[in-house]
Amino acid sequence: MSLTRGGRGCAFAAIALALSACAPSITRAPLAPPSLAQWRAARARLASLRAQVVPRTLRVALALREPITGRVLEARGALAIAPPASLRMILLGPGGTTALDLWIDGDRYRFAVPAIDLLKRGDASSPREARRGLPVDFLRWWLLHPADGSLLWASREASADRLVLRDGAAIVDLHAADGGGVTARRTTWTMLPTRRQLDDETVDAERIGCGKVRYHQASTGLEVTVRCEGEEASPPSPRAFVDPDTLSEDER
Repeated sequence: MSLTRGGRGCAFAAIALALSACAPSITRAPLAPPSLAQWRAARARLASLRAQVVPRTLRVALALREPITGRVLEARGALAIAPPASLRMILLGPGGTTALDLWIDGDRYRFAVPAIDLLKRGDASSPREARRGLPVDFLRWWLLHPADGSLLWASREASADRLVLRDGAAIVDLHAADGGGVTARRTTWTMLPTRRQLDDETVDAERIGCGKVRYHQASTGLEVTVRCEGEEASPPSPRAFVDPDTLSEDER
């Protein structure tokens, strides 16, 4: 990142204003920019976080609170991750039936809940509104690239680093604790037909990788808790990331 002294000061002021306007529960960022040493330390911490995102297969339990009815879907299964683009999660409910099947490959996704005949597909051309209330964006971001984006601002706080990132249209305010815990607020403006809507998503995680994660989406009330119950020793097979709609029923 290369900015002149004056330009950098204006950028930091704009970031602080945006954070205080969009996320009032977060402490306002100081206007003073970090020192060169602080900036280098922040970039090193960011690189360390990114290095923790690796191919893995996890055994997980998920609880999803449906925002309209308040019903909670609980299931267990497996999650295969191949950063930076692909993941597949299959969760089983009572009797071993498929409760949830999520496939993501880059900008493409397929989200299925067979019990209620729900099947949604989309890609980069699909409006964000079409996947509101689904954990697609959250899982793509958190599992495949939680620390991606351009570093805009950083500070050292009590036993933690605070890193503010721009990831596409989103601003991510990430706190990485020395003990491994990570909390983040991701703020995005969604363009609707007649207005813009602020979408605020928060994550509270024990760590990047195998740990407990809580997610909340303010605009819909969607709540997701993912608890990691174990990790396989070997990375996932590439076959796990094949589009399910190209496979037979048995192969899925």
